[in-house]
Amino acid sequence: MVIFHSAVLYIILRYMRSFFHTVRVKKGRDLEAYVLYLAAVCLIEALSAAMQTLPAVMPVKFITETLFLYLLAQIYHGKQGKKLLAASLIQGMNLACEALAVYLLYDCRVDGVYGREMYYIIFLFMYICERAMEKFCIRNIKEDASLEHWDLLIFLPVISAIVIFVLITFELENRYIGSAVSAGILCMDLIVFYICDELVGAYIKLKESALVARQLESYSNQLNVVMKSEEKVRGLRHDLKHHLSEILMLADKGKAREIADYVQTMQADLQNEGEHISSGNAEIDSLVNLMLERAKKELGNVRCRVCVPQELDISAFDWNIILGNLMDNAIEAARRSEDKLLHLKVHYQKGMIFLELKNSYSGELLKTQDQYLSTKDYDRSNESQVHGLGIRNVRRIVEKYNGSMEISDEDGIFEVRILMYVSLKKER
Repeated sequence: MVIFHSAVLYIILRYMRSFFHTVRVKKGRDLEAYVLYLAAVCLIEALSAAMQTLPAVMPVKFITETLFLYLLAQIYHGKQGKKLLAASLIQGMNLACEALAVYLLYDCRVDGVYGREMYYIIFLFMYICERAMEKFCIRNIKEDASLEHWDLLIFLPVISAIVIFVLITFELENRYIGSAVSAGILCMDLIVFYICDELVGAYIKLKESALVARQLESYSNQLNVVMKSEEKVRGLRHDLKHHLSEILMLADKGKAREIADYVQTMQADLQNEGEHISSGNAEIDSLVNLMLERAKKELGNVRCRVCVPQELDISAFDWNIILGNLMDNAIEAARRSEDKLLHLKVHYQKGMIFLELKNSYSGELLKTQDQYLSTKDYDRSNESQVHGLGIRNVRRIVEKYNGSMEISDEDGIFEVRILMYVSLKKER
């Protein structure tokens, strides 16, 4: 029996890795958790065998093992509803596999006391279902933000378990009906989760399309900025002879002040209102110029300083997630405040990018655990997130570059500080 539960533990591990990212799990912690879970399950099995009242004990055993699975899921990072869903799904699928194997090949008694060959067949069914679920049904579900209402899906494995318990309680002896019901439950679970996974995939593609659309908009804006700057340069070049003649005439007369004023006028004429930064990095310049154009229209205190090399080894898509989400949130929050303040600073030094963004805000920032909730169109019954969802996406990209992110809010100022390790493309 211990060998069988150890084998089932492998199935559980595969399910968990399909549902959750494992990068945040501390080394050795998962091994300890799984060993404790195995010991707890073996203890439950021994107690239920000693009581020998299976129809009454089996639902309690199912619920207890589901609870232990939920506790096991706590070592992973994710929403609590998603963890409860994973625990319920694993238990429900494994129970349905056991029922299907018993009704197909055994004497229709789902009592947990079988021959060695039967345990092999049950494990085989469990493994096949897990592989099918992993391959086709839960490919995109690792993303927490992609599916908000995990609690609704929990009803599916719970109802499946209830149906199987009804078959067991009434001691159904018709092999064909029991096999059909068990197979139908497994197929229903697979189909529903496949549909949900497809919806999640569509939602992820929609978010990516929105990012690409904003990237195209920023490039289009930057192209207009460059064209306007080029037009001004061409105009200056055309009239350069006249300008130089005027400056020489003022110099002959010793009018230094007038020369300075004239040069300043030339500089002002060359100034492009849409070009707020010009670092030389096209990805950053295009996006920041677009966001600052909006900020200048809505805010009164806007500062920006960007000093980065041209050949940074970071994709435009990742910059879009970081700067796009942070500046969207910052502009919206600052717009609703009295100070209307937005300060952005980005610089590169010795393989590291330092980003600091400050914005003013009004009212109280709502926070649950380490997540900030939006003050924009906030509904307490819904708890829609702006800083929550956006910052989670930003944190994911920062971790991709082995970086760190700190967030603070004090005296009406919300501040995000990011450090990322990024090399230059020519260094690769």
